[in-house]
Order: sequence, then structure tokens, then C-alpha cells
Amino acid sequence: MLRFPVLALLAAILAAGVASSASAQSCRWDGTAPFCSGACRSGETETLRLGSIPDHWRDAFPVVQNTNFGESCWTGSKALCCPAPVGSECRWDGTAPFCDGGCGAGEQQRTPPPESLSGASCVTGSKVYCCRSTTGTSRAALRTNADLTTFAALWDQSPGPPWQARHGLSAQDYQRTFEGLVAQGYRPVVVRGYGVDGQPRFAAIFEQRQGPPFVARHNIGREAYQREFDRWTREGYRPVDVAGFTAGGTDLYAAIFEKVDGPPFRAFHGISAARYQQEFDSAVRDGFRPVRVSGYTIDGQDHYAAIFEQRQGPPFAARHGLTSAQYQQAFDQLGREGYRLVELNSWKSGDAGHYAAIWEKADGPAWQARHGMLEDRYQEEFDELAGDGYRLREVSGYHLYE
Repeated sequence: MLRFPVLALLAAILAAGVASSASAQSCRWDGTAPFCSGACRSGETETLRLGSIPDHWRDAFPVVQNTNFGESCWTGSKALCCPAPVGSECRWDGTAPFCDGGCGAGEQQRTPPPESLSGASCVTGSKVYCCRSTTGTSRAALRTNADLTTFAALWDQSPGPPWQARHGLSAQDYQRTFEGLVAQGYRPVVVRGYGVDGQPRFAAIFEQRQGPPFVARHNIGREAYQREFDRWTREGYRPVDVAGFTAGGTDLYAAIFEKVDGPPFRAFHGISAARYQQEFDSAVRDGFRPVRVSGYTIDGQDHYAAIFEQRQGPPFAARHGLTSAQYQQAFDQLGREGYRLVELNSWKSGDAGHYAAIWEKADGPAWQARHGMLEDRYQEEFDELAGDGYRLREVSGYHLYE
């Protein structure tokens, strides 16, 4: 229920000039109805949080007139996200329920603004509000702060075998995790990489189930990946997962091959955005459909690794090279048209995040997707959704200052 303090806060926002027509147009509401879980992204400040807005408020306050609140929330709330002051960005640190908040390299603890919400509540410990300068020498320290990794993820409520997921692993830690889980009967189904301070980090999903023989590789360069691809496809294996990523200015790859029959496939890696569009158009004309797509940069330009399969299936929509705002617009529009997200990938391009995604117009289990989550927020979403019976299907990330 909306109460007087929120009305007073809106009035204060007006008085401060945040709700002027010009500045309000640069703000946005985050959170998708009816089950809202609004959260501002890097470079934004949470100004207000609401679950619904009475109609008469829409005429009274420019911040409502000039931002699209959309449908009311059944559960949760939406966050009004506005650009953060130039050169300064803030976040909450500490993962519930057992919080141990602390600011990382290049950050200082500050007093949070009124109405800023820190996410899930702590059972023990506390969260802290950390701010960072993104200019000058202060920026260099931020490269080493692993908490400044942002994630995009997809969950669904489908049944399946036991599963485990990891993120933030070094190449050595990932190898140890891989060996330990494979010894317990798990197999990798998704492997994604990203760079932190020039070093590769990995996120992965494993399932404990039987299956065909498989080969998995990670942290290999472009030429080495091509050799592995040629070797295993000659021996009857097919790629079922591929990811390109950049660490320390070098493009690296992770992939999974399975020795299993299947439809004809086409696979690409290290191709430019223009080349990817050409290959996409050609493949679709020939009856192929994208099943995996991964974006990353080479020499500052977007490149792609992808797998297409020649098979029948429901109508699909695919997008690549989207900004965060463009991805959200496509997500909302395709959701209204009855499409469900089946593939999601994020990477850093310049100073911003880019996204590639695939949707299918098909029935299926309940699903949830999030993007632009810093590491602590991702862990809280992961824990909450896993507790509600969701299983992680896709995860990818990038460091804000890599």
C-alpha cells in the first residue's frame, strides 16, 4: 500500500529537480510485472521503489509522466533508476542471509541515500554501501575487485537431475571443480568465461546424469580451439556448447563436445558482427536455427561464437549486439508476444554491456531471467530461485573494468 512518506519522497524528488522533464526522461523503472524484482544497474542510482502507482499520481508528478512504470506488481516492487553522478558509482556489498559486507579495492564505505534497498535481509552480519571513483588513478584499483562482475542468468522450473553451479572460479579452481564433480557423476552443460584484472574466470553448470561420451575444454586460444574442434568432430563428436570471452586483451574459448547423433550443424567462432549476421542469414535460409551464441570483443570490436542446428522447432527470435536498454525492450516485446527466453549471453563492449539472446514461441515451465546483476545480487537471486525450485539454465558475466 502507498503511504504518505512515499508521497513526501516524490515531492522531495520534485524539489531536488530529479523529476524534471529532462532528467526524468533519462530515468527508467526496473522490474517486470507481475513478479517484480527491480534492481538498478551499474552507472545508475535507485531513486524510488514502488509496487504500483495510483492513476492520479500519474498526472501529478513529472517523474511518472516521463517514465513508463507499466503494469503494477503482484509481488515485489520496481526501482526507479537514474544515472549516477559522473565519475562515481555505488553498490551494496554482502550476500544474504549470512552477510559479511565489505568494500573492495578502489571503493570506500558511504552512507546510503534514503529509500535505497539493499536486497535480501541478513540473518547474521550486515551489508555496507560502497562507492567508487571511476576516474583517474582510482579506476585502476577497481580492476582487481572481483565483486564488480555483473551477471546475466536464466532459470526455469523444469524437473531434472541433481545439478550444481559455480561462478568466479580461476582456471585452476575450475579445473579442480570439474575433476571433482565429474568423479561424482556430473557432466558440464554450460561453461562461460570472463576476465577479471586480465585473468580468466569461469562460471559453469553441471548435471549429475548419464549421457554420451563428452570432451570439455576451457581457457584455450583461438587456434587451439580450432585444433580441438577439428580433432573431435573428426572422431564423431559434435559441439553442444561454446563460449568465447576476453581476458587480458586475448580472446579465449570454452567448449563441450558430445559423441552423439544429431541433425546437421554449423559452428563458428572468432567472426565479426557483420560476418555473424551473414552466417546467421545463410543458416536460417538453409533451415538451421541458432542454439548457442556467445559474444565477446577482439581488438575492441564485437565478435561471436555460435552453433546452429538444421532441425524443426517452434518459431524463434534471435538478437545480438544489443545494449542493456535494447535487450530489455526486446525482452518485454517478445514476452508480450508469447516467446520465452532460451539462451542469454552478456559481455563487455567498450564501456557498456552487450547482449545476445534467443527466444522460442513455445509452452514450457515457469522461467525467470535477470541481467545487470553485480556478484552479490546474483548470488541472492540464485539462492532465492533455487529455493523456489528453479534450476539455472544459462549464466554469463563480465567485469565492469576489465
